[in-house]
Amino acid sequence: MSTRIIHGTGVLSGLGDTTTELGLRNVLVITDQNITPQAFYSAATSSLSAAGVAVNVYDGCGIDAHLAEVDELAARVRRDGIDGIIAIGGGSAMCVGKAVAIVATNPPSFRDCAGVASFTNRALKMIMIPTTAGSGAEVSQFTLVKDDENETKFVGGGPLSFPDVAVLDPEVLSGIPPRLAAVSAVDALSHAVEAMFTEFATPLTDGLATTAVSLLFRSAPAAILERNEAACTENLLGSAIANMACGNARLGLAHALSLPLEAQHHLPHGYGVGVLLPHVLAFNAPIAAPKVRQLALAFGVREQERPDEDVLAGVIAAIRSFYDRIDFPQSFAGLLDEPSCLNAVARAAVPGLYGTGSTGNISDASEIASPNIRQARVSDAEDIYRACFSTH
Repeated sequence: MSTRIIHGTGVLSGLGDTTTELGLRNVLVITDQNITPQAFYSAATSSLSAAGVAVNVYDGCGIDAHLAEVDELAARVRRDGIDGIIAIGGGSAMCVGKAVAIVATNPPSFRDCAGVASFTNRALKMIMIPTTAGSGAEVSQFTLVKDDENETKFVGGGPLSFPDVAVLDPEVLSGIPPRLAAVSAVDALSHAVEAMFTEFATPLTDGLATTAVSLLFRSAPAAILERNEAACTENLLGSAIANMACGNARLGLAHALSLPLEAQHHLPHGYGVGVLLPHVLAFNAPIAAPKVRQLALAFGVREQERPDEDVLAGVIAAIRSFYDRIDFPQSFAGLLDEPSCLNAVARAAVPGLYGTGSTGNISDASEIASPNIRQARVSDAEDIYRACFSTH
């Protein structure tokens, strides 16, 4: 990971200097209309102007980064001679920012950049400023974009699209609504947990993942409910570290199964992966008992001498208790209507998060494309979905 991380209270005030150090003079700030009225946003743009940086603004980000939006903005960047991207916002704004930076130097469309390392030119220089402690997109080489025309979501990215700088300032969390903060925290937690249960996980990524779990588990409730500054700082760091883990070890089955619910049924990403997480953990546990025990220590579950199933139960109980403390839902009931055919949703999950799976001749025995440590088939996915629609 080549991203420079600047963190601590008040570091956002130095944004102008950070930007000019990268040699940027004409930037596009990508954000949303909930961010622009905030005091920290004004401070950030004032810092840019004071440093002599020309500031162009796009504040139209909504839920998800959208293909047409990305391609249109990339064309604007090329037309107006913009030399850098600064994204200020949650995961959606940062995904827009990264996708625009990629297409700006690899035209004409983000569709052509789908997959892993499928483009040849270094993305435009970019600075990421997360205003939620969730996606960790500020340190990720990957970005997720929705193709509304085809009702799909797909990933693009690679070593040429790491952000140059991530600015983590806890002051930006002061105005975030508790529900959004809770969804963001669960998104971050899912990144850390999923990173431990993939075929690419190593002791290095497990160390990052367990550190992130510990930070998020102890800090998120205080950050969300009390706006405690130290907790907010830990929460932002935990989110970034979680993405460092999954950026190297990749993401597992919860993310693969959430994708069709997000693309076809418009379920927000954090709710999708969060509700799926305990069920996917239970699916993985039979072949990953040592990993579950390692995860238990990160959650503070002290049942190491008990049978494997008791340790798993303790971890799941810890996750569900965490959800209760921050008022996060335990099932999909109430979030979206149960699809009339869960088998069809499960089949739509076969291509996987990275789009590497089959798209033809899919059956109940077809495998979900995922680096998940335990291979899941369509029939397994259908069972997991069904469990997620049951009330806890």
